[in-house]
Amino acid sequence: MKRRVRLAIILGVGALFGLAGEFQASASSFTSNPGIVKTKKAVRLYKDSARTVKSNLVKKGHFLKIDEVVQKDGRVTALETNHQQYVTANKAVVAKTSGYQNPKQYYQVHYQQIKPYGQIGYTVKRGFEGIKTWYIMRKMGTFAGYNKYNQATYHAVRQFQSRHHLKVTGNVNEATWLKMGFTKTSWTGIDSYVAPLKANAWQGRKAHIDAMIHQAYRYMGNPYLVGASSSPKYGTDCSGLVMQALYAGGIDPAPISSIHHAFPGNEWNSRNLWASKKLMHVSYNHRQRGDLVFYYQPGTHTIWHVAIYLGGNRVIESWPPRIMVQPIRNGQRSDIAGIARVFH
Repeated sequence: MKRRVRLAIILGVGALFGLAGEFQASASSFTSNPGIVKTKKAVRLYKDSARTVKSNLVKKGHFLKIDEVVQKDGRVTALETNHQQYVTANKAVVAKTSGYQNPKQYYQVHYQQIKPYGQIGYTVKRGFEGIKTWYIMRKMGTFAGYNKYNQATYHAVRQFQSRHHLKVTGNVNEATWLKMGFTKTSWTGIDSYVAPLKANAWQGRKAHIDAMIHQAYRYMGNPYLVGASSSPKYGTDCSGLVMQALYAGGIDPAPISSIHHAFPGNEWNSRNLWASKKLMHVSYNHRQRGDLVFYYQPGTHTIWHVAIYLGGNRVIESWPPRIMVQPIRNGQRSDIAGIARVFH
């Protein structure tokens, strides 16, 4: 009897260790969908869940979106990606992550559509710039190449309001805007445009830089307009172009914003971006594609321009008369203040 009891105890202990072994094996692999994983080392992707038909090799630090945990006979065999490729479920090789992100001290990458920052449908007054001012000045016949709401525009608007039995203020509110023949949708649409996000959490640094540069290229050939930062159907100025490009890559530099860019005192958002501690400054010799290039006004240490570095000593920028690709240095602006890195 005692021998049977001893045997049962031994069998019980053996079963317990067997369960522990299974638990350890299971704990070393994902058994539920991790959502997004990041590779801890270079790893092979496969075309089949049994991982017999090789696909591409991805580097350490690569992100993958996982759609499903694949099991066979009660055992996890692989993780299926959103591109119908398969990777090991081994936690020593891939780690669960919330996705690509900058270090905490820098601008964080957003993965929900960035919202407009500021008052949509603002009244345009003296000293304002931007797209609305550009439209108003052309309508009033006071535009001469520089869209800043000046005294001549103020008086022209007052006369227009008087003729049309509107409250005479010299400022353009929605009622005056509509009477000028512009649309209600444009009154808010110009302000509210924020470039759509074009990079996902499971994509890495290159995809975010590509999204930023792609958005900037959408403005190519549009006119240089001070204080402007809206839809690609309009022109921009230098920092207005950069802000919309940042939005596309998931970066919100608020309180620097596309709406406030048209307000007095926000004309030089290139200076505000340069002063931001949420951008990492790097040496000129370490510049990389997707970095921001800042320029001094000749003979001073005052920031007056910003462009996006494309690599190969070229930048995309808004500079009179239009948005264009130019050498990083040229006869118009060559005094480089420094380089700021957006994505890390």
